[in-house]
Amino acid sequence: MQRGISVKKHSYRQLAVILIITGMLLSNIIYAPGAKASATEDDELRYLKSVMDMIKEKYNGEVTDKQLIEGALKGMFGSMDPYTAYFTSEQADSFFNDLNGAYEGIGISMEQKGDYIVVIKAFSSSPAEKAGILPGDRIVSADGKNLISASTEEAASMIMGKSGTKVSLGILRSNGDEVIIIEVTRAQITINPVTYEIKDGVGYIRLDVFNSNAYEFMIKALEEMDRSSITKIILDLRNNPGGEVGQAVSIARMFVPQGLITRLDFKSESVEDEEYFSYLENPKYKLAVLVNGMSASASEILAGAVQDTDAGTLIGAKTFGKAKVQNILPILTPEAYIKYESQLGIRQVDAYDLISKYGISPADSEIIGWTKITTGIYTTPKGRMIDGIGLTPEIQIGDPDIINGIDAGSIQKLSITSKPTLDSVGMDVYNAEKILKIIGYDVDSADTILDMKTFNAVWKFRVDRGLYPGGVLDFSTQKALNSELDLKILEIDRQYAKAVEVLNSK
Repeated sequence: MQRGISVKKHSYRQLAVILIITGMLLSNIIYAPGAKASATEDDELRYLKSVMDMIKEKYNGEVTDKQLIEGALKGMFGSMDPYTAYFTSEQADSFFNDLNGAYEGIGISMEQKGDYIVVIKAFSSSPAEKAGILPGDRIVSADGKNLISASTEEAASMIMGKSGTKVSLGILRSNGDEVIIIEVTRAQITINPVTYEIKDGVGYIRLDVFNSNAYEFMIKALEEMDRSSITKIILDLRNNPGGEVGQAVSIARMFVPQGLITRLDFKSESVEDEEYFSYLENPKYKLAVLVNGMSASASEILAGAVQDTDAGTLIGAKTFGKAKVQNILPILTPEAYIKYESQLGIRQVDAYDLISKYGISPADSEIIGWTKITTGIYTTPKGRMIDGIGLTPEIQIGDPDIINGIDAGSIQKLSITSKPTLDSVGMDVYNAEKILKIIGYDVDSADTILDMKTFNAVWKFRVDRGLYPGGVLDFSTQKALNSELDLKILEIDRQYAKAVEVLNSK
């Protein structure tokens, strides 16, 4: 997926359809002065206007012209491939937040559990952490508005907001029924998609998504590898859905030898195709790349470059197979369309074309929404087009099994910074419960709360490992649980285990 920072125009036929719809719905001005429509266009226009008239005559409800226009746009863009869609301005903001890896809010990840929105993590140094929000907290209100039975999207829309503004959250903590009110000042939050660790002389780097921060945080991970003289790297792209082409290319340049990384071929003849190259003369890392059926798009650009240039070994399952490239383009409102048609004598709905061709930057109020539209395809260095095909790893191994309902890859190491005890709440409790569950101890679903059942499971684990009896997650217990997690991952994550074996054999 590529952000629409450069202009990628619609084909003429697609543009004509959009102009027909917007012109029909918002005004009696059908064509620019002097323009002539073919019979087919005229028939289509009259048909669509008849549908509009029927809606206004027969629909027993309230509907605005803007709603009808957006419905038409959603229908058109939704009729193409699965990757093309229309976004309202609000949906576009959310999309850009994800792609940019930054947003204005309080810095938590949350999920819906039953009727409650539950905090899974308060990011380090975030406003939420500073205000005392804890993993496991149930958010029941935001600024007095009820969030019980709300979706995560509804909750996010109430909790997020401009930096410097405040939001008052109603919190239920642990098993209590008293609502605690915590006021949090929103700030700019940066999302780090990279996690890493060094174990037994092998560096492990997991990249969750190619957002705008991926390259920056990948540099930090590799700097740590270099400081520790690590040359064997496992790059985990499993379940990475893609992101920005530019980020994938920048990261590929850290691993792929000098030469072509990928080629982008755009449909529009007015847009130049693009080639991206690596300039790395002497790659310094021995590389194993983990992929699976959910490794897609930008992940496949990187993995395909590694495979075609023999920069490393692909291990895992066949990738998703998405070689289509999207751009994000702003769509003018009908009023703005008519305005610029009158001023410039052009018929244009793509606001980026106004910027690039005429030096005009439309106001935010002149953008009705955005489209994420497929504009081209990419190929690998050897010219392979993998859309619908995917990349086949050199070493094919199935995905790790789910043990007792737990994906071991989702477990984070215990931090060894505090000693949770009975009724404590936190991420260390959450991950300890997951570890205990996959190694066979009797605990309920991981919920961040160290209840009596978890306390007893910790007690039994400590006795079984020859540690001093007790149900507290002290540092010795956390270290022992981390070691158990390492062993279990080698046992059940055969893709990871094979990567270690391959790198150690070189």
